[in-house]
Amino acid sequence: MHTIKPLILALLPALALQTSWSAAQQIEIEDFPPASEPRVAPAEPKPETRVLPSERQWSVPDVQPSSEGAQESDVLLPLRPRSPQGGETAGHRLQGEYPEEDFWLFLPRAIDGASLAITTLSSINLLPDRSHATVLVNGTKIGSVVLENFSAAGTMLLPVPDGLLTAGRNLVEVRLEQVHRVFCGPDASFGLWTDIIAYQSGITVPRTELGLDPLSFIAATSAQLAQGKTFSLASDSYAQVLNASPHVARIESLYEGLPPEITVDDYYRVTEQSPQLARVTALPEQYSVPDLPRFQRGGDGAIVLLTNNGQAQASEALLARALGPMPAGTSVPEVVPGKRQPLSELGVSTLEGRGHYIRQAVPFRLPWDWLVLASQRAQLRLDYAFVRDLPKGALLLVKINDETIRLLPLDDVNQAGRRLDPLLIPFAANQLQPGVNEVSFEALVPGEPADAACAPQPAPVFQIFDTTSLTVPESPRMVLPRIDRSLASLDVSRISMSEAAQRTLPLGMLAQISSIYVSDETAAAVEQGQPPRTGSIKIGIPADLSMIPGDIVSKNVAELEEVLLSPPTTTGQVVDPWAKVDSRGWWTLFLDRHKATDSLRELRGKIISLWRGPESDLDSWLLGRSAEAMLVQPSMETPEDLWLIVRPNTDYERLVASLVDMHQKSEGPKGQVSLFGFDGTWQVWRSASRPLSLQEPLTISNARAVVGNYVTLSPGRYIAPLFLLAIGCALSAMGLLVASRRRKK
Repeated sequence: MHTIKPLILALLPALALQTSWSAAQQIEIEDFPPASEPRVAPAEPKPETRVLPSERQWSVPDVQPSSEGAQESDVLLPLRPRSPQGGETAGHRLQGEYPEEDFWLFLPRAIDGASLAITTLSSINLLPDRSHATVLVNGTKIGSVVLENFSAAGTMLLPVPDGLLTAGRNLVEVRLEQVHRVFCGPDASFGLWTDIIAYQSGITVPRTELGLDPLSFIAATSAQLAQGKTFSLASDSYAQVLNASPHVARIESLYEGLPPEITVDDYYRVTEQSPQLARVTALPEQYSVPDLPRFQRGGDGAIVLLTNNGQAQASEALLARALGPMPAGTSVPEVVPGKRQPLSELGVSTLEGRGHYIRQAVPFRLPWDWLVLASQRAQLRLDYAFVRDLPKGALLLVKINDETIRLLPLDDVNQAGRRLDPLLIPFAANQLQPGVNEVSFEALVPGEPADAACAPQPAPVFQIFDTTSLTVPESPRMVLPRIDRSLASLDVSRISMSEAAQRTLPLGMLAQISSIYVSDETAAAVEQGQPPRTGSIKIGIPADLSMIPGDIVSKNVAELEEVLLSPPTTTGQVVDPWAKVDSRGWWTLFLDRHKATDSLRELRGKIISLWRGPESDLDSWLLGRSAEAMLVQPSMETPEDLWLIVRPNTDYERLVASLVDMHQKSEGPKGQVSLFGFDGTWQVWRSASRPLSLQEPLTISNARAVVGNYVTLSPGRYIAPLFLLAIGCALSAMGLLVASRRRKK
């Protein structure tokens, strides 16, 4: 038994090897297929020579829609916000306790028996039992909407009385009252918002209501834009489209608000989108078709404005006549320097503030050749009142261009509940600027209690009566180069695109930017101190920076390119306010080499700023900054010529909306370089070498103000010679005194 076991163990490897070999014998490999002959790819067909259509081919047939369903479907004619927001939210956001907004509703004709749809989406912080929106159409209240849509947008229909809706523009006003369900106070007000989903709000009409006429075309275009589609322009010549941009811009300005985005297409294209409602087709200029411009029905049911590449002005006149002039009262009123002007003369009625965080602003305009840099004083004569029983700590801040000039308590029981005596508030006139300024009244009212919904407050917190007046001192007619002044002098026909931008950016952006300044062009004749229409803008991309003339750009090309091509900057470290506090004596500064170096650098900067003003060098100012776009005034010799450099693939809508806001607000691009940041704000750099020019003769009456402006702009250039002159006079006087005493001796 003991001898058999080792024998079996010795035979096991051999048996395993035999088994594996026999298994390998069972594997059969199929024969490979015979090699086939190599295939030769067919030759590509030669591109056919493009055949220009003949005049017979350009004759316009009476085209009928190919789809009956497209013609019979209903169309929502949407609301269009009058003030753009740049698409940052799902809809048009109204924030605070008592916000208001105006919308346009474009209709092809007067409509009876219609219902106005209002679609909203609100913050969960709203208390629905006390939050609602009041809707007015052409000044008449038609009903209220309860704000109770928190997780998803909801729509409510409001019947519109017959005879209220007219052909063309209709004004829809939405006034909100929003109450926080948990808290009360200024902080709680910022948590209250409602989005008006404009593209889902409006009047629904059968598509057959959209005829072949200008008002139907405008209404259909507005509906198409609200659906997120662009304004389509078909043409075979991009050069003709660029040349027609001034007229296209005037057409875009008819819609007000955010200018429509235009897409330039070929005549023939394939699209997977739903059929269009309206479009423009511009035939080649060499082919003449009678009765242009005119409207045709496209094969997809769209209203087609058929025109010629050389007839953009006729198309503009056709649409402008149908829609009529823009309603009055949209421009910023102008204040005449040297004259006391009440708010009533500026077209502003009594202001009423409601809520717990309130901001009421009054924009006004000063002439572009008005300039005060020295220590002259302006004055606001405030005529106001506030309600009784406001919580302790309630305040009213009076501001000029967002700088507080007076802080007023609203919790004084002895002054509450009555109209107070006029309060004179002097302030530095150099807080004002040429162009648009703003006086604002900002109230902060604590909640009482702060941890519960606010109690109803029927009376306004404060009233600013229309007898409140503003007095701005006169100034000699002087001008400093600045971007906003050049924008006010723009000639729409001189807005163009560089060759690189034409290949990179949408061509429709040219007309979109131009339409912003069409209203300025029409109002130029009535504005005092309006600069001549000689300004220009060239739209470019970062690659164009190296070709821009002027010292401001040519010396800082790399830094400017880095700003446009770098990612958004992150928030830096918080500066410790106690870092510079040292309880030791001042002489210990020289014992620390780093502190001594920093102090010498700071002293050097102060000496330099004394000589040339507080402005820093552009290269050091650009460090650590990033931007989506920039406006540049490259040369002081030709300050009316600007460049708008746009970062490719950026959010053009936010940029355009910000430029539109310049018409009504004091913020915006100024100086010589303005960066449009990723947060939607402008950062401004001003050159220290700006030339100050006097636009009137120097006389005894204006000499003091003229000298004050020159000295304030660059104090060192004038103080240093005066200081040297004073020293020379003192030394001369001492010399004469010593010489006279020697003679006496």
